[in-house]
Amino acid sequence: MPTEITSPTNKVVVVHRGARDGYQVSRALSEAGLLDTLVTDLYWPGNRAVASFASHLLPASVRQMLGAGFAEGLSSSRVRCSLPSGPLSFVLDKCPRASFALRRQAQRWTDAELGRKAGRLATKNNSQLLSYSYYGFHAFSNFARPGILFQVHPHPASVRRILERELFDHPDCSASLEKEWEVSLPQQDFEQLALENRMAAHVLCASSFTRKTLIENGTPAGRIEVVHYGVDLERFAPSQDRASSARRGPLRLLFVGTINQRKGIKYLLQALRLIKSSQLHLTVCGRAVDDLALFQSFGSQIDLRPNISQTDLLAAYGSSDAFVFPSVAEGFAQVLLEALACGLPLISTTHTAAPDLIDDGIQGFVVEPRRPDFIAARIDWLLSNRSQLRDMQEAARRRAEEFTWTRFRRGIVAAVGRFLNSENATQEALAPHV
Repeated sequence: MPTEITSPTNKVVVVHRGARDGYQVSRALSEAGLLDTLVTDLYWPGNRAVASFASHLLPASVRQMLGAGFAEGLSSSRVRCSLPSGPLSFVLDKCPRASFALRRQAQRWTDAELGRKAGRLATKNNSQLLSYSYYGFHAFSNFARPGILFQVHPHPASVRRILERELFDHPDCSASLEKEWEVSLPQQDFEQLALENRMAAHVLCASSFTRKTLIENGTPAGRIEVVHYGVDLERFAPSQDRASSARRGPLRLLFVGTINQRKGIKYLLQALRLIKSSQLHLTVCGRAVDDLALFQSFGSQIDLRPNISQTDLLAAYGSSDAFVFPSVAEGFAQVLLEALACGLPLISTTHTAAPDLIDDGIQGFVVEPRRPDFIAARIDWLLSNRSQLRDMQEAARRRAEEFTWTRFRRGIVAAVGRFLNSENATQEALAPHV
């Protein structure tokens, strides 16, 4: 008697921690009727009456935090939280004195737990599995067949090579560089992370640069699909009073991101020294790490705002003229889209999503990484061509309007749907014919 082959369901188990990408992948699959379950650490059941009532009794800061852990269009009935990994993640986030080694060890344990639970659940339900990177090794190790990987960052081997060069060239930035996971992970964990894309049958990513690093580390190009992120065009919008101030006063540049050398912060500061203009002001917003000593000699030319609130961040976007982001290794950089949506031309590198988002010289400039002279030349051009800045700002907003979250969700559904159809066709071909 022939062996019976059970066809998989057209449902998908998704796994990641936190509000990764605003839950857009799970929301997309849920809206299309394709979501089995999201396995995550914590999720606020905001669609339930009890949770809605309880939130009104809490302080505004707590409501904001809980709201970030909920997405419209993603019912809590489709979410499974992992215990004890969820509470452990929450406690560590609230303990800033916990050592880096402890945080790293705890996070790798919780990532492994989430991956294992997702893999077992997908196997039990005969569903497909979509794992974000960092959970993939354990998710696919507990899954009955190859699944889908969402590669958040560039391939870890490529990132490690890039960061090791930064460490060699900039030992004064070692405190932050040595905390990057591609450098600091124990070898076994690093090897597991590097294996994830090979364990998957299909890989999704958000930028051409990430795709390039996957290919250079052995992933067949035909297994990789790029789906660009979107941006909230209502929340991030141009300032109403920017037009009147674009041509007077200093050129106001903005950097948003983790303040460290992976984001190329030293190259930006070196570019400012090359320009030596009194008509230039830089605002730096983001989470402070270990490289703040680099700013000491700049005085009032730089406004340093570590750990800025969301309200103040929106104000910073609105009061700036252009956005500078010289990262050396980035899977996408959501701040690029946020800046474009706020009408800010970009100066960014080929190691981000900038080449996917803008036309060089129209909505900003794309330069090679590690080149402060190239950054300085583009800033100097903006200083010398203030009359054209308004046109670039309007072009930036128009380009951002092409990148909506609706477009992203459609792209995810299309990509996953094609994979499911291909998998089902393979199963039918393998089924015994009577």
